[in-house]
Amino acid sequence: MANPTKASSRIALNTRLIALTFSIFFLTINLRQELFSQKIVLLQLILAIPLLLTSTLAYSKVSYRERTNRWEILSWITFVLGYSFLLNIVGILVGNIAGVLLATIFFVASWILTLTYSLIDISYNKSVIKERLVKDGIFILIQLTFGLLVVLKLINF
Repeated sequence: MANPTKASSRIALNTRLIALTFSIFFLTINLRQELFSQKIVLLQLILAIPLLLTSTLAYSKVSYRERTNRWEILSWITFVLGYSFLLNIVGILVGNIAGVLLATIFFVASWILTLTYSLIDISYNKSVIKERLVKDGIFILIQLTFGLLVVLKLINF
């Protein structure tokens, strides 16, 4: 069912994240190109942009289409990938510049805040437990695999 308000707020968020991604890209290129020596950083950065853009376009369909389930799934999947990659980039750059400890704190704080958000959501609506477990699990797994384990040098791409 069409939901213009939900779509509008998600589109606004995605637009800001796309702008942030471009900013990180251009600042890093201009200030310290060697930070892109890890291919995983560059790969996640160049994928975050089309993923967040696709999420934005899919959310725009939610605002006026009668049947929106598939658009919502596409928008969520592309959002969580793009958003996770964006946070991974920040975490990896923090690890490269300031050290493993601060990067680890960044990732753990991200997970704690994500879980806090979900606990509050669940406290208002118990029927979202399965949804929150899946969404949070995917988000944390992406950050762990392509973020923290890269910082810890346990995975090298």
